[in-house]
Amino acid sequence: MKIILSILTLSLLFIICKAQQKYAIIDEYGQPASYGVSALASKIPVYLATDKNTKSIDPFNPIPNDPLGTIVFLDRATTISVTTRLKKDSLNYYRYTVIENDTTIIKSNAKLTQVDQVWLERSDLPGHLTMNFGISNVVNKKVTIKIYRIPEEKEVTTVIVYNKPLQHARILGTKLHFEIPSIKIGNQIIPWDKISPLRNDTAFEVNHKTRGISLLMQKTDLDFRYHVVLINKINGKDNIAYLSNNWRYNNYDGNPGNFIPSSYFMTPGAYKLIVAPVISDFNLKTIDDKSFKISFTVLPPPRTYSLQEMITGLFGLILIAAITICLIRENNSKKLSLAKNQAETANTELLNVRSRLNPHFVFNALGGIQNLINKNEIEPANEYLSKFARLTRHILNDETKISIKDEIDLLEDYLSMEQLRFPFKYEIHSDPELNSYTEIPSMLIQPFVENAVKHAIPLLKEKGKITINFNKEGQNLIITIADNGSGFNTIEEYAGLGLKLSKKRISLLNDIYKECPISLDIDSGRSGTNIKITLSQWL
Repeated sequence: MKIILSILTLSLLFIICKAQQKYAIIDEYGQPASYGVSALASKIPVYLATDKNTKSIDPFNPIPNDPLGTIVFLDRATTISVTTRLKKDSLNYYRYTVIENDTTIIKSNAKLTQVDQVWLERSDLPGHLTMNFGISNVVNKKVTIKIYRIPEEKEVTTVIVYNKPLQHARILGTKLHFEIPSIKIGNQIIPWDKISPLRNDTAFEVNHKTRGISLLMQKTDLDFRYHVVLINKINGKDNIAYLSNNWRYNNYDGNPGNFIPSSYFMTPGAYKLIVAPVISDFNLKTIDDKSFKISFTVLPPPRTYSLQEMITGLFGLILIAAITICLIRENNSKKLSLAKNQAETANTELLNVRSRLNPHFVFNALGGIQNLINKNEIEPANEYLSKFARLTRHILNDETKISIKDEIDLLEDYLSMEQLRFPFKYEIHSDPELNSYTEIPSMLIQPFVENAVKHAIPLLKEKGKITINFNKEGQNLIITIADNGSGFNTIEEYAGLGLKLSKKRISLLNDIYKECPISLDIDSGRSGTNIKITLSQWL
C-alpha cells in the first residue's frame, strides 16, 4: 500500500511540475490570470492579465543592462489589462509613458487616473488603489510602459509587452579577421586587420594571426533576444562553443554587431554559426526557421616538428638517399658494364663481318680484272687495276665511319671501275640540304651496289642503270640503291654472302646505335630492285 501511495505521489508531483512549465492564461476561478511583471528590484509593482484568446504568455524576462526592466512575451493576444497598486496619498507623485512599436507615443509623463479598485480598510492593502494604465488593444504590437515616482525620475520601471512574432534574423555580413602589422600615424600606433568574407562551407586554418569572426545584423525590435551561437560537432554530437546576445552597435548605421574571438574555434573540425531569435532561455531546440545559419570548417594546422624530430628525419633522408645513390650507381655500373660488353661483342662481330666483306669485294674485283685480261683488254685491265688499288687502300682502313662525301667519291670510283667491264649507266644524287660531312657507318652501301653490278648489269649491258640517292627526311637519312635488272626473290635464301653479311652488319649496328636504329627494306621485281636504307634520327 505504501508503495502504491509513493508512486501516486511521485506521479502527482511530475504532473504538477509539467503543468508549471506553461503559464496559465485563466486562473482557477475562470478569470484572466494576473502576473506581477515588474522587476524584483523595482519599487513599483506592475500587473498584467490577458484575454482568453491568448495562446501563451511568458511573463518573467529581464531586459539586459536594465535592473528595473522586464519583457512579457504574448502569443496572439487581443487585449490586455496592465495595472499597478499604489497608496492613495502618493498617487500624484507617479508619472508614466506608453509607446507603441517604438515610434508612437500614446502617453507621455501622464498621471494615473483610471481606478480599477479601491482597497478598503479591512482589506489586504488598506489605503491603496489599483490603477489601470489604459492599455487594451495589443494585436501585433510591441508596447513599452515606463513609470517612475517624483522626484526619483532616474529610477524608471520598464515593462515591454511583446505581442508579435520575432523577426527573422537578417545578417548583413560575416567576416574573418586576420591580424596584420600595425600602422603608425604620427605618434599613434593603429592596429589593422585583414578582412575576408566568411561564406557558407568555407574551409580555413586558424593560427596566431586569426583574430576572430565578426557579424553584423539588421536592427530589430528586440536585438537582445537574438543569440549568436557557435556549434562544434565533436564525436557526432553538437557542442556549444560560444553563446552570446551581447550586441555592440556601430556608429555609422546603428546596426548591432557581434565578434567571436578565434579562441572559440581553435579546435579543427566542422562548425555551424547560428543567429537565432529566442523568447525563453536558449537551448538548441529553440532554433527555428527564423534563424540565420552558416557552416565552415577549421582545417588542422600544418604539422610542426621538433628539432630532434627534424634531425632524426634529416638523418633518415640522408641515409635513404645514400643507399639509393649506391644502389643506382651499382645498377648503372652493371648496365654500363653490360652495355660495354654488348658493344664490344657487337664491334667484334662487326669487324668479323667486315673482314668477310672485304675479301668478298676483293674477289669480285679480281674476277673483273681476270675477265678483262682473258679478253686481252690490257689497257682497261690496267685502269681497272689502278682504281682497284685506290679502293683497296680505303677498304682495308679500320675506320668504322665515313663521311657522305667520301662515300660518294668511293662509289664513283667503284662504279666507274666497273664500267670498264660493262657499258652501263649510273647516277648518284645527294640532297642539297644534307651536310656532306655527316658520317655514316663504313661499308654500309658498298655491298648492295656490288650486288646490283654483279647480278643486274651483265645481262643488260649498256641498257643497265644504277641510281643511288641520299635524301633527308626530317631527322632521318634515306639512302636508296635502285637497278633495272630482272630482280630476285627476296624471301629465298641464296648461297652468296654479300646480302646475308650486310643484313647481319645492320643488326649489329643497331645493337650499338640503339637510339638511332637502321632499317633495311628490299623491294625486288621484274622491273628491277630497289633497296632502301633508313638511318633514323641520324641527322
